[in-house]
Amino acid sequence: MKISQFQSGHFQSIHAFDYQYFLPNEIDHLFEIDDGLMQVQMEKSTRLLGELNAMARMVPNIDLFIISFINNEATQSSKIEGTQTVIEDAFKKESDIKIEQKDDWLEVKLYIEAITQAIDNLDTMPISTRLIKQIHKILLSSGRGMEKMPGEFRTSQNWIGGSNINSADFIPPHPDFVNKLMGDLENFLHSQHLVPDIIKMAIIHYQFETIHPFLDGNGRVGRILIPLYLVSNQLLSKPLLYMSAFFEANKNSYYQKLMNVRMDNKLSDWLLFFLKGVEQTAKHSIEILNDVLDLNDRLTQVIRDNTGNRAHNNLRLLEKLFQTPFVNVEDVRVQLEVSSATAKNIVDDLVRVEILKELTENKRNRLFAFRPYLNVLNKPFPEYE
Repeated sequence: MKISQFQSGHFQSIHAFDYQYFLPNEIDHLFEIDDGLMQVQMEKSTRLLGELNAMARMVPNIDLFIISFINNEATQSSKIEGTQTVIEDAFKKESDIKIEQKDDWLEVKLYIEAITQAIDNLDTMPISTRLIKQIHKILLSSGRGMEKMPGEFRTSQNWIGGSNINSADFIPPHPDFVNKLMGDLENFLHSQHLVPDIIKMAIIHYQFETIHPFLDGNGRVGRILIPLYLVSNQLLSKPLLYMSAFFEANKNSYYQKLMNVRMDNKLSDWLLFFLKGVEQTAKHSIEILNDVLDLNDRLTQVIRDNTGNRAHNNLRLLEKLFQTPFVNVEDVRVQLEVSSATAKNIVDDLVRVEILKELTENKRNRLFAFRPYLNVLNKPFPEYE
């Protein structure tokens, strides 16, 4: 099927109920690109993915930084759902979170756990409905959503937007169709159709969001599938591309492009938007990795020039801060296996050279942040051009 001739599906009525649900057409077939602009954008996006992949191979200890990318993704993805957690909170322990923020913090932590376990599971399990259900089960295992059938496809009607089904912006397919549609999506995931992976990924994201197979957490699961697909299909060797920041920066366009496919069959517009998002996200990730490398070089020199015979231990802590940018003296003592007095001296050194900044004014259990690194991770995401 040519992409320009795509037919998304149709609306159906439920007898005895005053609403219509959308029943999407199945997608497990060939998609032929017949748009020159899309071909050009696909090549740009694929090239940027290649550059990000090459960058990942150049960065020493890249796995230290992956957790920061995942934390940032978890924060941005949850922000789309309305939580107020910032990336700084994602790195903190529960004991450092205010009571009124704990529900949001827990949602972010569960997202981190879900995506981390899903990436680990790719070694033994392909992307499948089984893996998708596992992701969902973790996301809703605690806090908000526990009563929304964690790990199971819905058996009742859901809707998107509005206070009730009659005021909804969009009503996904009736639950009787969910298993069949998700089976078709899984078949498309593993099909041998000659569809470029980056196009396939965009179609899968659209179809998953349209099916909305769970009672809650669909958006988060759908966004997790993107880096999983990239790694599973070897477009990236490491999970370093997360699109939630792009979707959050362009939230209105994101929802409207998805809706335009359903209402007006505008798949080409959605694919162009998604491909541009991949390009911008890859470019943003490359910039952050470059900034991190520059920061590491600069701060390494600062420590060597300003901390005398304690530089060795100070540099050991600096390396760990790129993975866990919030510490107290006890954390340093345990991580570096040094005495409490030595740990305090190391922290004092890094405060003095403005690598660490104290967040509390307590005499005990003081918490310190690796502020220069957090500033890099918080680099604003550009709006869609």
